Amino acid sequence: MLTVTLPALVAGRDLADAFVDPLTGIDGDRVTVDARELTSGTASFAAQLVRRILVDAHAQRLVLLGAPDVFAGYARDAARKLHVAERLDVLDSLAEAV
Repeated sequence: MLTVTLPALVAGRDLADAFVDPLTGIDGDRVTVDARELTSGTASFAAQLVRRILVDAHAQRLVLLGAPDVFAGYARDAARKLHVAERLDVLDSLAEAV
C-alpha cells in the first residue's frame, strides 16, 4: 500500500501531478491519500489526483482518508465522470479502513 499525505491547502492539476509523480508500483495496488490535515482543496486538484491514480496508473483502489466534505465530493464527482467510482473509498478515519 502506498500513502500520500496532503498538506492543509492544495490546488491545481500540476500540484496533484507533483504528489503522484514520485509514486512507483501503483498498478494493481491500493493508494491511500491522507487528507486529515487538509482544510481546502480545489476540484481540479481532486480530479487530477483521481485521474492519475485510478485511470493513468491503474491503482486497484484509492482510499481518501479524512478529507473535508467538499473535497471528498470533488473526488467522488471526478471518479463518477471517469467511470472509476467503484474504486474510490472515502473514509473518515483509519478504523473504517480495516
